[in-house]
Amino acid sequence: MRIWIVNYYTGTPETVANPRYIQFARRFMDAGYDVVTFNSSLSAKTQEEQTAKGQLFLERSYGDHKFVHVNAPAYKGNGLARMKSIFSFAWSIYKHGKEFDRPDVILHNIHTPFDYPIVWAAKKLNAKYVAEAWDAWPDVFVHLGLVLRSNPAFKFFELVEKKLYQNADQIVFTILGMKERIRNKGWSTETGGKVDLKRVHYINNGVDLEAFDKDREAWPRKDADLHDPKTLKIVYLGSVNKANHVHTLIEAAKLLQDLNYYRFFIYGDGADREELERKVKDESITNVVFKEKRIPLCECAWVVSQANVNIMNYQKGFGYMGVSSGKLFQYLAAGKPIVCNVNIAYDDVITDNHLGIARDIETPEAFAQAIRDLAEQPRASYDAMCERVRKCAERFDFKKLAAEEIEILETACKG
Repeated sequence: MRIWIVNYYTGTPETVANPRYIQFARRFMDAGYDVVTFNSSLSAKTQEEQTAKGQLFLERSYGDHKFVHVNAPAYKGNGLARMKSIFSFAWSIYKHGKEFDRPDVILHNIHTPFDYPIVWAAKKLNAKYVAEAWDAWPDVFVHLGLVLRSNPAFKFFELVEKKLYQNADQIVFTILGMKERIRNKGWSTETGGKVDLKRVHYINNGVDLEAFDKDREAWPRKDADLHDPKTLKIVYLGSVNKANHVHTLIEAAKLLQDLNYYRFFIYGDGADREELERKVKDESITNVVFKEKRIPLCECAWVVSQANVNIMNYQKGFGYMGVSSGKLFQYLAAGKPIVCNVNIAYDDVITDNHLGIARDIETPEAFAQAIRDLAEQPRASYDAMCERVRKCAERFDFKKLAAEEIEILETACKG
């Protein structure tokens, strides 16, 4: 069976941020399948090279990982230029897909409606089509109050999403609540629609535990802050954008300044980082340290393993369908308690397995108290919690998840 993994954002083994498809490709190949990953030249960091040579496609191997980098227009921000770039990527695959060895199945990480041409490409190539979604886009924008449900653009995006699911041979969601969302919208066969829920599956993101453990030992950082045994280390790793609400975390840190053994370390970049760095400086918040905007994935394992508490931070309402954030699984592998400042409505592994705190935390005072509740609990209960966190990570090991994904791909091909 030949599998095409199609995702605009998938990095190469050298540039990857979220390793899901690199991990899946590795295990698909180990199972005997021929795998080719299509990604954008921007994600592969080959856009300048391809443009200079007038190349629409660049076939390149990284070890035994085979890639096709699709030249996609550069963009800044999250506006129309980004949407155009994603559409251009998908349209090129649709128009020129026959130039490559035909796939038996296309596994497509969807960004509706912009890459809908991949559905047409699957039909054109007579390949089975498996749609995989990592969030409740575009519904999440309505839920967070950023757009009205009556907005014509939202209605169009939702219509395209519905049609995509109808055309998929199998559907995979990384958040559990999406199956109920399909039912509630009347899209399922049991509620009068055309989407058979037997074709809908839940496989969350995950972590390669073996690789994580090796990276933790192989890539320690020469960072005096994280080596300091006298401090309680609170770590946030991820984007620093409006949706991540890091402002509240900093306000919580400010309340703990008098306890000089607490230090907060923020790794990541985003639109809010510069403003928050100014806030920390202007208000003399001495226990918050902004670290690198980006560190290699292999070094993340050591960083999150040094924390006494790891932080998941979002705008209220973010977890209403579940959470598939990549950092969650890094945190699980690290085996340290987790504070999440939003309620997770489906598959709340933190609360269900007593791994920390996950609830709507409304104020900096409550956030600070939640952190203290975990960091200052008796040593025996803290150690037991750490053991539970690490044990829970086994449920999301990529070896297990890839086996589930293979079963879905094979079911699609037999259908």
